[in-house]
Amino acid sequence: MKDPEENGTMDDGDVEDDQSSNDSTPTKAVPFKTLYYVTVSDAVKNGDSLQFTVQTTKADTNERLQTCTRQFEDVEWLQHCIITSSDVSGLIIPPLPPRPDIDPRTAESKSKKQLGSGTKVMVGDEFEKDCRNIQKYLRLILAHEVFGKDSTLQKFLVDKEPPIRARVKKGLMSRITSVVDEARKGQHRDIDEYFQKKRDWAAEYSRCVKEASANFNKMVYAQMRLAGCYSYVSTACSSTSVYRDEETVKINQLLLHLGQGLEEAKHGAEVLSANDERTFGFQLELYARHIDSVREMLFRRTCLLVDYEDANKALDKAKPNKRGLMEQNKMSAEKSYETCTDNARRELKTFLQQRMISFEDGLSSFAEAQIKTARDTYALLVKTLTTVKKQNL
Repeated sequence: MKDPEENGTMDDGDVEDDQSSNDSTPTKAVPFKTLYYVTVSDAVKNGDSLQFTVQTTKADTNERLQTCTRQFEDVEWLQHCIITSSDVSGLIIPPLPPRPDIDPRTAESKSKKQLGSGTKVMVGDEFEKDCRNIQKYLRLILAHEVFGKDSTLQKFLVDKEPPIRARVKKGLMSRITSVVDEARKGQHRDIDEYFQKKRDWAAEYSRCVKEASANFNKMVYAQMRLAGCYSYVSTACSSTSVYRDEETVKINQLLLHLGQGLEEAKHGAEVLSANDERTFGFQLELYARHIDSVREMLFRRTCLLVDYEDANKALDKAKPNKRGLMEQNKMSAEKSYETCTDNARRELKTFLQQRMISFEDGLSSFAEAQIKTARDTYALLVKTLTTVKKQNL
């Protein structure tokens, strides 16, 4: 789904023309450069946790700094520290990846969801996918001009020992407060038409991208089940008859080659589903989470807008002896709102640009993998067909 104000490419005037028009000599901000480059190479199960190997390289010199192990709880704590130590007004916080599933019961439930309720086959561990999610999250944090400079992030990447593992929990009162704020301020009409359009777009885009991600996963699961069916039929074809007469031997040979072809088709379907999940499926899942971060940012700005309007109303109704205090409250609320609005404009522009680039890369990789897998599977099947034709049947 396309943003109503997104026209393929965006320049500074698309978002900030009202600000730059009053400045006769605008100065262009220097783009932020990532300080570190990270790779999450592998993951190893250690008891009830998953240990990720994080390799950190200095971006400007390509000097390898550290290779350390981190758990998901470490990443969760990093997110908490970065958010609490920074002013996140108007900032889109990169979303945490889903918690890795390492419980056997969860793996069994996932296998039945992907391969069907009657399957007796367990889907293998998806540690590679978990590594990819953690790596993408860290790179999004590092690429952010505010979060990428955080000292907590630097310690997380270059210190050999992990940070103190403290579980982040939301209390009952904080959850109740969030629900009340959402009910009271979530539907508040924005005074800025640009942000009202963005809020409406984000709500609709969230629904569409989550639906697209779910349907894409259904397609991938169908390919997995098809591969399983190929395997069942191939096994049946490989079961030869006990009779050894000439006709039976010929039929057994034909069925054997048919079974080999089905095994090759099964391999092609498995590769296809794995590539689909790794390319475009990964992008859909990422932005299904990322758009929620955009909506949370816009909601925080709406809350500041409501506070600013409330401060204006309080100032109008204030008695003379309290007017000075109400004036200070109003100025403070106005400053917070304006700062958040400026940050939000910049963040939305960056998000939209990154979204277009990411989906372009994801679709290109998806198409290339589809073509390559189809060609490889076709070559294997042609080889099997040629073998069958050479048989003296």
